[in-house]
Amino acid sequence: MPDRPDMAAALAAPPLTNLTRFGGEMFNWSDTRGRRNALLTHLIVELGGPGRTVLVAGPHPDEVVAALAAGGAEVTWLLRSLADAEQAARTHPTISVLAGAFGKVDLTTGFDLVVAADGIQRLNSAEGDQLSAGELLDRLAQAVRPDGALVLMHDNQLGAHHTVRLEPGRRQRDDAAWYPSDGQVADNPAAREQLTARLTEAGLVVDVAYAAFPEPATPAVLIGGDALGDVASPLRPWLQSVLEQAYTTAFRNRPVLSDPRRLVGRALRAGAEDTVAGGWLVIARAPGDVPAARTTWHDVLVGDVHGAFTYTVTADGPKVLVPHDGPMEREGLRRLDVPVAPHTGGYLLEQRLLELCAAADVRRLRQEIAQYESWLATHARDGLVDGPVALADLSGVAITPAGPTVLAARWEPVEAVPVEIVLVRALWQFAVRLITWGRPHPWPVTASAADLAAILVGMAGRSLADEELRAAIDLQVVLDGAEFGLTQGERQAHKLALLAVQPGTAPLDVAGYEELTEALWRQRYQASHLLAMMEWTEQIIRSRDSALSKMDFELQLLRRSWSGRGLMLAKKAYKKVRK
Repeated sequence: MPDRPDMAAALAAPPLTNLTRFGGEMFNWSDTRGRRNALLTHLIVELGGPGRTVLVAGPHPDEVVAALAAGGAEVTWLLRSLADAEQAARTHPTISVLAGAFGKVDLTTGFDLVVAADGIQRLNSAEGDQLSAGELLDRLAQAVRPDGALVLMHDNQLGAHHTVRLEPGRRQRDDAAWYPSDGQVADNPAAREQLTARLTEAGLVVDVAYAAFPEPATPAVLIGGDALGDVASPLRPWLQSVLEQAYTTAFRNRPVLSDPRRLVGRALRAGAEDTVAGGWLVIARAPGDVPAARTTWHDVLVGDVHGAFTYTVTADGPKVLVPHDGPMEREGLRRLDVPVAPHTGGYLLEQRLLELCAAADVRRLRQEIAQYESWLATHARDGLVDGPVALADLSGVAITPAGPTVLAARWEPVEAVPVEIVLVRALWQFAVRLITWGRPHPWPVTASAADLAAILVGMAGRSLADEELRAAIDLQVVLDGAEFGLTQGERQAHKLALLAVQPGTAPLDVAGYEELTEALWRQRYQASHLLAMMEWTEQIIRSRDSALSKMDFELQLLRRSWSGRGLMLAKKAYKKVRK
């Protein structure tokens, strides 16, 4: 039987001189190395440098290893999968690749930088003894030379991404999802304080500890320092807007038990975001003879999961650390090069409107909408609005003592948009969230998104035309298509779904089981309401038919008798005399 082409190619390929097998490697197995993440790459490459020895423990994105090697570091990559190790050795011929279990690696020489941004779960191998979480952390600490550094991402088993997960059979479908202990080991740190204390016991000095959102594998927001857990921080409204964007992108069209944005929003208002974070990113160093400079840390770091854009936030505003790959324009929209600066104080406009709708405070609701409409008018030139204001959602607009302002935005229109379309799109999107989130409002529950949008636009002193509503929905479809990379067919389906939003419609971005159940209940409620109305109408019709039949019977009876005929004649005579 002839050899298969891939087997023949493997036999004909030259031997891999940069691959070392030291035992415990897993055959017929592959771990996902993760997606590109500019945030982690920036932090890791900052700690590398020419001549520094680096150990990358576990599966990581190829760009992390390539960036370390391009910076002049001597990189050693440890993988438990033999197939992954062979592929890594071919892709990166200048680095050393180790295939096997982490427990069998010789760590006597040590490394200047140890990178475990994938965590500790995939350092064990099924082909050997299973080290506990504490033993794995000790070995990572032992691998760091004096004056060296450790970059560790640790998964939070209480994180929102685990709490809302709804993926039956996930570990049977995907090799990379195999975890022997499932985080139930007693010595596995379950809180950030436990993790830092465990590393301190191992002889390291923790410089930085961030709470990572939304997931440890693809962090988009890192919160640390004074901003973590401080409910009085002026960055709170901006953080809520940024985290909502991050979770919307991460969990869009993914099955979940409940919308994670609600859980994270409540935790953020309570100062408990560290408890529900996806994981904790720790940068620790091993003390040496020469005191090392403290690692530079930031209060907040934000990265774009789709590109290389990364920025930090200081008291003076945002500071770009890694710019975009290049200018990007998609169907009349331009990606912003610099994020909108977060302003201090104030509250989110959408949150206030939701509270006023729940309280049925129509007067104050009209005041807030009128203030928003006046603010848009101040940014309009000849009836057109450009810049981030034109595409800002109400969830990204804050009301500060100085007036409304845009907190965060990713896109702006290439050509200015009519101010009427900007207003209608923002209020219509708020109406969609009122319905799909099942939030209470002062108007009948049978009102559709278009009906609610007409009411809200009327509060701003304007009328809503069908052409304006369709133009606003088209603008929303273009914005979602640019943000999430929707195809033409997906955009058409998305547009039809937006046009059909009415009571009982489930959320269109993150459809959790709880939200679907709520939407089903609303549909059943409306169906029962309509059935009750039909039954009541039938009863009224039957009652009136019965009364009419009784009156007709009495008239016919009177007309047949002599007394009845006399009464009828007397009635006619009375009418004639009266005339």
